[in-house]
Amino acid sequence: MQTNQTAFSYPGTELLLTTGDGTVKILDYPSMTSLHTIAAHTSSCYAIDLAPTGRYLAVGGSDALLTLWDTRDFVCQRSLDRMTGSVKSVGFSFDGNYVVGGADEGSGLDIAHVETGEYVYRVETGGPAPVVQWHPSRYVLAYGDLGGLKIVGAVGGVL
Repeated sequence: MQTNQTAFSYPGTELLLTTGDGTVKILDYPSMTSLHTIAAHTSSCYAIDLAPTGRYLAVGGSDALLTLWDTRDFVCQRSLDRMTGSVKSVGFSFDGNYVVGGADEGSGLDIAHVETGEYVYRVETGGPAPVVQWHPSRYVLAYGDLGGLKIVGAVGGVL
């Protein structure tokens, strides 16, 4: 099975992995027994991240969607569709309030509020930015593009 990215649950008793067939597999750790399979996307799932609160799971796929899943019942709460091209990375802000996806096409990063799905800010990148990562305790976002590593953030920690 093609595995693209993995993430551990909190406190680390499950391993979540994205697959080439559009599913997310949830395995018991360390036994690796299959617990659940989510039909997350219509094509390959590339990226996965679990919110720091443990409440939501973000999954990015080759269908240019970032989907948000409630981890209590694994029902998709919303699909974010502003990405262009395959979503190669996803990330939650330190408090779990915001999510962003990095895609291999396009010219910006759209930050959305997790609870509402409302887009709250756009970072103009000038080209594809497939790699994103939030700071662990501030509203600061690092991303990679063709020009190298860039870091943007909200002064005073307010987005």
